[in-house]
Amino acid sequence: MLADTWQLMQLYWKIDWREGSGQSKWRILATVAGFAMLLVIGAGAAGVGYGASFLNQLDPPYRPDPGIVPGVFLTLVMIGVLVTGLNQAVKSLFLSGDLDRLMVAPIHTRSVMIAKLLSRMPTNLILLLLIAAPALIAYGIGIRAGLVYYLLGGILLLAAPLFGLSLGAIIAMLLVRLLPVNRLNELLAAAYAVLGLTIGLAFQLPRFVAGNEVYESVTVDALGSIVQTVNRLPFPPFWAGRGLLALDQGRFDSTGLAGLGIFLMMTVGFFVVLIFTADRLYLSGWLKTQSAGTKRRRLEDNHGFIGRGSLPVAMAWKDWLLRFRDPRQLVNVLGSGLFAVILGGLAIFRGSGGEESLMSAATQGEFDAPGIFGFFSAGFSPGLIMAGWAMFVGFIILSNTASYALALEGGSFPLLKVAPVRARDVWLAKVWSILLPYAIIFVVVLLFTRLVVQYDLRWIPYAIGVGLVIGLGLITANVSAGFRFANLSWTDPRRMMTSSGGFLAFLLTILFSIPAGILAFLPFGLAQIWPAWSIPLALAGLALLIAGTWGWNLLMRRWAESAWNKLPV
Repeated sequence: MLADTWQLMQLYWKIDWREGSGQSKWRILATVAGFAMLLVIGAGAAGVGYGASFLNQLDPPYRPDPGIVPGVFLTLVMIGVLVTGLNQAVKSLFLSGDLDRLMVAPIHTRSVMIAKLLSRMPTNLILLLLIAAPALIAYGIGIRAGLVYYLLGGILLLAAPLFGLSLGAIIAMLLVRLLPVNRLNELLAAAYAVLGLTIGLAFQLPRFVAGNEVYESVTVDALGSIVQTVNRLPFPPFWAGRGLLALDQGRFDSTGLAGLGIFLMMTVGFFVVLIFTADRLYLSGWLKTQSAGTKRRRLEDNHGFIGRGSLPVAMAWKDWLLRFRDPRQLVNVLGSGLFAVILGGLAIFRGSGGEESLMSAATQGEFDAPGIFGFFSAGFSPGLIMAGWAMFVGFIILSNTASYALALEGGSFPLLKVAPVRARDVWLAKVWSILLPYAIIFVVVLLFTRLVVQYDLRWIPYAIGVGLVIGLGLITANVSAGFRFANLSWTDPRRMMTSSGGFLAFLLTILFSIPAGILAFLPFGLAQIWPAWSIPLALAGLALLIAGTWGWNLLMRRWAESAWNKLPV
């Protein structure tokens, strides 16, 4: 069994090496850049580890147990590999393309399972060596640890990932008995996206506390009790950290040895038990995925809600049903909107470093100025800021959806291309399928802000008209870029358009939004100088904006039509 396992792992490493060495120069440069970024992160981790050594100089109750810090590093490794271990187990154990041949080959199921789980271990080891290991080493330097600390700490770091791989494999084997494996993969991708958004938003929490003396005092007072609670936690990685320092100091107490033993049983022991007991569970789960078929549904001639409606309505309805069916795309839409609302709100309503926020200064009239200076100060009026934020929220929520509109067709695109429909009709259908949700989001957010911020209601019709016209121009730019750079063979919803296409879509939005924003602001700014001409200025500005956006849309539509003919059938 060991010989077969080692041979399979060698073959997988050779395949990975050939795929990596056979990439284009741009991907190789991207890999080198990513490796350089990991080195920077590793240097930062080393700084954190060395800085953690100074925590031992704090007075109680703010001083943590010295063994807690190595335990925290081990915990981060275990949790990190656990998060990725489930996804890796599902893909390697059940979605790999060579399983059909391996399962009928004269190879034990255990060998296949071990090789599949450990074939990607070099990637995890690199992450450990460049992130976790520098922190552990730097902490040892800071506390002047001995040789035993570094040798035993390295062994513990190498053993930590086995827990995440083992638990992820067990969970994957159980879940595939309840859910189709492809559906499970989609749900996991959505769950990881939600987790990433949650972590990203968690880093914004200090901005709510900064500058608030009440919250800061409560946080400082609670820090001592938190440290005391962590010191008392019966957590195996913390026990292992205490045992590591105890052995390094020459103390062979029962608590330290028991902590190290429990940690190794939790990692290496769990993996060994999995290998010798879960092979039948793995085989039965894989056989179930092979026998799982799709339910045949009776297709009847039923016009339903759409009936004999137009192509834009039918295609928009179909596209949004597909997006709501795939949780990965749904998380992509909702996650972008969540970031837009929270981060945009923080930038407007919260000051940084104790300074007054932009909205507080605007509502108090600090930017008001008479005469010609009123033209420039009008850019900081509460109504204009809220209209810009509402437009930002609506577009950020749907920008990726617009870029991926055509790529959503995927493998069915050849049928669409040979169908008796014009590229112009498809482009128009994709634009309207995004524009209508954008209009709803923009108007709802704009009207909701009126409940929070007081501003002049007379300019709301103009703000709505400008927001819809500018939103149309931004959406057409993204949809047209998606026509040109669509990845019709996508499997990951985040890769439905090439990276160059995403960058070009960003440039197009900047190219359109800057002159359009200036043109939309001119009537509002000039009205502060000549209030009697407010309505004519607003009508003239809106007419010019509509004319410019019409020309922009014509240019984007022709670009999309020319790209349509170049897309493969």
